[in-house]
Amino acid sequence: MILYITEQGAVLSKREGRLVISKENSIISEIPLNKIEKINLMGNISLTTPIISYFLDHEIEVIFMTKTGKYRGKLYTDEYRNVLLRLKQYERSYDEKFKLKISKAIVKGKLKNSYDFLINRSRYLPKGTLSKEIASIRKIIEKVDKGKDIDEVRGFEGIGSKYYFEGFKKLIKNENFKFKKRIMHPPRDPVNAMLSFGYYLLYNEVMAAINIVGLDPYFGNLHTIEISKKSLLFDLVEEFRNIIIDNFILKLINRNEISKDDFNKKDENIIYFTDEGMKKFISKYEEMISQKMRYHLDEETNYIRTIFQKQARHYARVVIGDEEEYIPFYRVGN
Repeated sequence: MILYITEQGAVLSKREGRLVISKENSIISEIPLNKIEKINLMGNISLTTPIISYFLDHEIEVIFMTKTGKYRGKLYTDEYRNVLLRLKQYERSYDEKFKLKISKAIVKGKLKNSYDFLINRSRYLPKGTLSKEIASIRKIIEKVDKGKDIDEVRGFEGIGSKYYFEGFKKLIKNENFKFKKRIMHPPRDPVNAMLSFGYYLLYNEVMAAINIVGLDPYFGNLHTIEISKKSLLFDLVEEFRNIIIDNFILKLINRNEISKDDFNKKDENIIYFTDEGMKKFISKYEEMISQKMRYHLDEETNYIRTIFQKQARHYARVVIGDEEEYIPFYRVGN
């Protein structure tokens, strides 16, 4: 069981084998501790010393996020670190040829997934609706291999993403949701609010996979290596954005599973979820992320979270040199 605690001011404690969630001395919920796999704390949530000790002793991951879902840190014992793998990562961080090759693979993978997504959805729209966007992304994909350096490849990714979101907005059929363009921060409309929050959740998922494999999240390729910037995390998230999050949000909107009443407008027209809207989104997200998909490299059917781990292991094998090419994840079949 994966828990999300969103009640501001809640206190987590332990009593007779149960996790007790309370607020102002009133019990909100009790959950058997042996059923809990992971806990996501969003905002102002407190933990008592006994429950912290239990989580540490039983290696239950506790993620701390802001109320809007941005990752802040986590509670953990010693993480699994593959020292030899990390030494090779550090060595690769000075190998510009390797980094450029991986960066091209990541960008081509992301744009190819975006291209395929628009192609598939165009079948349900009037002929030619997405022709411009599809053709533009295809041309950008063809240019990626010719990129002279990582900056140029990064530029192709930005241009391709712009065309993709121009197509994405045409896929929204629910008239209550208007979307002009992708604005990362702060969100100015409900669609951008959902995309940002969804990507925060995706970051947490991929980060967990990176930790399990023993990779260093700070040494990536496409994204620049800076202090406190998890470059590898941002790299490995790219190929999953469209398949996991964008597709999920589009279904929520077009199936009327979320409404404009699930959002509030705050200072300077910044849009956030209402408390109930947040709970609804998280519930739907967990339904989606708990499903299975086929993994592209072996065509085995796995839970999505397992696929994140498999892909991180694939990247690790490329870093070590056991595999030659990094092949970004893509959807196999329907």
